[in-house]
Amino acid sequence: MSAARRRSAAVVGVYGAVVGVAAGVVVILVGQPWLFGVIVAVAVGAVVALAMLRAAWPVLLRLTGGAAPHGPHKEILENVLEGLCVNHGIPVPELRVIGSDAVNALAAARTPDQATIVVTTGAVDRLDRIELEGLLAHHLCRIRRGDAAFETLAGVLLAWPLGAVGRLRSRLMERALPAGTSLEADFEAVSLTRYPPGLLSTLVTLSGHPARVPSPTVAALHMWIHEPDWGFTDPVRHPPLQTRIDALREL
Repeated sequence: MSAARRRSAAVVGVYGAVVGVAAGVVVILVGQPWLFGVIVAVAVGAVVALAMLRAAWPVLLRLTGGAAPHGPHKEILENVLEGLCVNHGIPVPELRVIGSDAVNALAAARTPDQATIVVTTGAVDRLDRIELEGLLAHHLCRIRRGDAAFETLAGVLLAWPLGAVGRLRSRLMERALPAGTSLEADFEAVSLTRYPPGLLSTLVTLSGHPARVPSPTVAALHMWIHEPDWGFTDPVRHPPLQTRIDALREL
C-alpha cells in the first residue's frame, strides 16, 4: 500500500471511529448495555467510513463545479488524455471543464481507477498541445500515486467542515498534507511524456496568468496545480512555481 493510500485509510478510519464512538456513547447513556453500545459503535463507524470513501469524490466535484467538455475543448482534451493513458496503460479519468480565463486544473479521485480531471477553459485555450500534455500528465501521476484520492478526502472531511475556522483549518491541513508531492508529480509527469520542456513550458505559462477560478471552495484550495488566491490563509501545499520551474530546468 502506498503512503497516500495509508494516509487515506487513516483519515477515513479516524473519522469513522470518532462518529462511531459518539454513537456508542449515546446508546450507553440512554440505558442500553455497554456491549450493545460497542456493537453500535463498530457498526456505525464502519458505515460512516465506507460512506465517506464513496461520497468524498462526488461531493468535491459538486463543490468545485464544471461540466463535461464539448466542442473544440472536448476534442483536444480527450485526444491528448487518451493518448497518454493508452500509451502507458492508465485508466482514462473523467474530464470536466470550468468556464474561466484562469489557467488551472485539478484532479479528484476515489481510487486510481475512479478519477476526474477538472480543467479551466483558459488552460485549453492558452496552452499548446505539448503544454496541455504536460498539464494532464501531472494530474495523471497524482491520480496514479494516490495523492488525488487523499487530497479529495482531506478536502471534504477536514478543510470543508472547518471552512469558517481559518486558523484551525490551516493547522490541520498543514499536518495532513505531505510536502513535496507537487515536485514528485512533476518529475513523474516528465517521465510519462519523456519531454521535460513540455511541462516546463506549462509551468512558465501558468506563472504568467491568473490562477483564480470561479469556485472558491476551501475543500479544493489545496488541489489546484497553481494554487488560487482567494484571500484565504492556508498552508502552501505547492512549492512556488519558480522553484518547480528551476527544478525542471536542471533535468
